[in-house]
Amino acid sequence: MMSQNQPPRAIALGYFDGVHMGHRVLMERAVQRAHEIGGVSAVFTFDQHPSTLISGHSVPLLTAESYRREEIKQLGGVDEVIFGHFDDEMRTMDWRDFIHKLLIGRFNARYIISGHNNRFGYKGLGTPEGMAEECAKVGVGYDCIPDVTIDGIVVSSTYIRKLVAVGDMERAARFLGHPYTVTGVVAHGRKVGRTYGVPTVNLPLPREMALPPYGVYASRVVVDGQTHLAATNIGVKPTFADGGAPTIEPHLLDFSGDLYGKLIHVELHKFLRPEKAFQSVEALHAAIAENVRQTREFFAEQK
Repeated sequence: MMSQNQPPRAIALGYFDGVHMGHRVLMERAVQRAHEIGGVSAVFTFDQHPSTLISGHSVPLLTAESYRREEIKQLGGVDEVIFGHFDDEMRTMDWRDFIHKLLIGRFNARYIISGHNNRFGYKGLGTPEGMAEECAKVGVGYDCIPDVTIDGIVVSSTYIRKLVAVGDMERAARFLGHPYTVTGVVAHGRKVGRTYGVPTVNLPLPREMALPPYGVYASRVVVDGQTHLAATNIGVKPTFADGGAPTIEPHLLDFSGDLYGKLIHVELHKFLRPEKAFQSVEALHAAIAENVRQTREFFAEQK
C-alpha cells in the first residue's frame, strides 16, 4: 500500500561511504528517474555501517559520520538523504518487507535504484533479481546499475580504503572523483607551532575514519567557502613528545586569522613524507619549509 502523505520518490540504495564514482552513477539515475515521475530524488542509507553491527568490528569510514548527509547531497545531487536506523529489527527484516513495507509503503518509492551486488534484508537474502520481481508486481520501477571500473578495477569503498591506508591519495582521488577529505571543527591545540612561527590549525582525529599513514600531506583547506593551500601533518608530533593524542594539523599557507570553532574540510592530495622526530626545533622548521615548498610546487603543476 502506497503512503498517501509522501511524495513519489526515486530512491538509490547503499551506504555511500565516500560518495565515489560508482555511487554517483546510482544517484544520477535517481535524479533522472525522479524528474521522469515528477517526484523527489533520494538516497536510503543507514546511520551506521551494517557490517559494524553484524561483525562487531568497526568499519573505517571515508566520510566523517557528522558530514555524510551533506556530502551525499552535495556530490550526488539528490534532494533527500533518508537514514534508516540499523538495529536488530532492521537487521532481521525480511527482504520483501524491506521493499514493500519500508521503501514503498513508508517512503512511497516509485523507482528503486541499486548496484548489481546489492544485498539487503535478513542474512542478505534480498538480491537485485528479487527486487526486480517484487517491484514489477506493484508497478514500481527498478534499475540495477552495473559496476563502474577504472583501469579494470571495480570502484568500491573497500578498494579506496586500501589506497588511503598506504597513503596513495592521488589514486584514491581518481576512484573517489574528489580528494579524500577530513572534515571537522577546529579545536584549541597546544599552540607549540605558533611559538616557532609555524601556526597550525588543530583538528581532533575523527575516530571512525579511515586515516592514511602518519606524515605530511600537500593539502587544500576549505573554510567559509574559501580554499587555502596547506601542508598538513597527521600524527602525534613526535618532536614534541608529550603524550598528545593523534591530530590533523594543517599549516595554512599565506593565511592569518583565527579559525577556532569553524567547520573546515581538509583535502589530502599527496603524501610528502612520513612523520618523524627531529633532533631540534630548527631541523623541524627546515623540514616544514621544505614541505611548504613541495606543496606549492605540487599545486602549481596541477594547473
